[in-house]
Amino acid sequence: MSDGFEGRTFPKGVLIAVAALIGFTIIMISVARLTGFMMPQEPVTAELYARDISFVEQDDGSMFVIDVDTDELIQTLPPGSEGFIRGVLRSIARQRNGYEAPLSEPLHLARRENGSLTLEDPVTGILLDLRAFGETNEAAFASLIPPPQDR
Repeated sequence: MSDGFEGRTFPKGVLIAVAALIGFTIIMISVARLTGFMMPQEPVTAELYARDISFVEQDDGSMFVIDVDTDELIQTLPPGSEGFIRGVLRSIARQRNGYEAPLSEPLHLARRENGSLTLEDPVTGILLDLRAFGETNEAAFASLIPPPQDR
């Protein structure tokens, strides 16, 4: 069998273009780092309603979601359900390991003026805008806070 590409050289134009793209990327990242340039972000709007919630793991794998202020059971997450919520909690637990803080410490869930939901970890200072994960995933947390009131 003969090789169809035998004797052909790789196009120099493609190599030059790739090298230029890589060089430009490195230069722009260096400039951004050295000057402290940050992409503008949408400001966090005021809270319309908020509640501090804690998640308590049960022996059967279910999880209680509790309103910290009223000690009310908001919802029970059955074992193996609500994968997005559990994934966020695993991520927060990983972050809290560095602070030697348990996951049972409350999280701050808030509905904002712009309609978005945020989840804040007071221990680590992390603020998650839940709409960044898509409508379906945001809806998982929306079930833990009262719906917005019509004005």
